[in-house]
Amino acid sequence: MKNCSSILPALATASLFCAPVHAADDWTDVSSPLVERLTKDGPKQAWPGGCSGVVVNRLTGDVTIKVVGFGLWRSTDEGKNWQQIDDKSVTGRDETGWATSVDQNAPTRMASFSLDGSAGWTADGTKWKSFTTLGRNWDFGSVDWSAPAPLTIVAAKHETDPPGEVYATSDGGATWKQLTIHLAGKPDRLSMAGALGATTFIYSNGDGIHRSTDAGSTWAKVSAVTPQTRLPVFFKGAHYLGSAKGLLVSKDLGATWQEQGAVVNAWLGPFFGASEKEMLVVGTDGAFLTKDAGTTWKKAAALKSGSKGFSYNPNWFGCYAWDPVHNVLYVSTMGNPVFRIGLP
Repeated sequence: MKNCSSILPALATASLFCAPVHAADDWTDVSSPLVERLTKDGPKQAWPGGCSGVVVNRLTGDVTIKVVGFGLWRSTDEGKNWQQIDDKSVTGRDETGWATSVDQNAPTRMASFSLDGSAGWTADGTKWKSFTTLGRNWDFGSVDWSAPAPLTIVAAKHETDPPGEVYATSDGGATWKQLTIHLAGKPDRLSMAGALGATTFIYSNGDGIHRSTDAGSTWAKVSAVTPQTRLPVFFKGAHYLGSAKGLLVSKDLGATWQEQGAVVNAWLGPFFGASEKEMLVVGTDGAFLTKDAGTTWKKAAALKSGSKGFSYNPNWFGCYAWDPVHNVLYVSTMGNPVFRIGLP
């Protein structure tokens, strides 16, 4: 642990301050027993094996993971026991850390944008439905969670020609329409797509934020700031994005965006706790917590290291999820187990 006693006076009013932080290797494997059980007498896992995708219900702490080729499994006891929840409507793997996501307001509602398998979602937390397949399918996707019956979705397709095709649906994934925009679908390139309403979409391709109010027919630039998070997060009437400078917030369906709070490097999140003041974001320099809506941030954990093949870096493959009930951080990436770490 870093000794901050000599610098605390100087940082008394600083926005980013020292705190006890776990080492990068203080993580516990929670998924390998499940994977071993599923593959012991059954079919071999699809490439690259392991788990790829993890999300948390912020109200209960229930954690859901995607086992490559075996769908979505939920634990209500922090990874000790698991139950499949997707009615076998989801297969494949998650390419990115944004591929499986939850509605932060009603976190039993989920969507999983699989690659090399069937993608699907639940609009009510109970009944699951597969999306109509478009070849190899998706890198990530955004659901309009603001709607009581969320049927509008914008999704980024994997490895297309030309690259970066984006599709939208207004019927919950039964039919898809290709949009005119294209994204840079690579770890080292910035790109974002989002559904904020039935006909209101946003996207970014490294040049600020663009907005459409006619379901993607025309676009107008509404912000010069380029997001790093690849999906907007909707919570309590506002949409959030993360950037190299910190949080971007819109309360008018993306027409305007304001920077909120202190500087923090955000690639994943924000993940919310009990209120909009309590958040966690993950960047290339670790996971950071705030309890005052971003006025101050403290580092809660270093990134997971030591992956096999695919990095835990949150700019593409790495997927992190925060359990604010038990103050636990989870992480996954393709070809590896899911790990958890208790936060200070």
